[in-house]
Amino acid sequence: MCLCAAGLLSNSQRVNSKTNMASTSLKDHEAAMQVAIDLATQSPFCAVITNAISGKILAKGVNATPSNPILHGEIVCMNNYVSLMGNKNWSAIILYTTGEPCPMCMSALIWAGIGGVVFGSSINTIKKSGIAAFEYSAKDINEASSFSQTQLIGGVLETQCDALFLNRKKFNP
Repeated sequence: MCLCAAGLLSNSQRVNSKTNMASTSLKDHEAAMQVAIDLATQSPFCAVITNAISGKILAKGVNATPSNPILHGEIVCMNNYVSLMGNKNWSAIILYTTGEPCPMCMSALIWAGIGGVVFGSSINTIKKSGIAAFEYSAKDINEASSFSQTQLIGGVLETQCDALFLNRKKFNP
């Protein structure tokens, strides 16, 4: 059941993308992605949320699945955002993540109504690194939603992100 139709989301929480990622330069996308990459000291799965207009970092997250299986980097970052900023303004932010979001994370981002998602490594590279992953891409999940207005860009600082996954043995299990 759609939470919007059921009245479980307020008007401010409904999906209404105001973010225009085309107006953000590649240099700005790369700067935000570099912040996510720099978080990768214990896990290659890291994310940051920025204000879509100013580029200011609003939240950060690193995979914490050893303590809870749903705490992927994107989910930790979303929880950090809510704790710092409240459950609001999702359409005016961009999440940058080192790896293409899995179906759980992409669905959560769509339900939140986030304006944009930018990732580095593709799901195919993540699978090549030996990490189990779903066959569904973030694009597949985004397109499967009749209400998503989330913009999606892949391959930002892909070489650096790929190295995180392909060299992940240096990370703790």
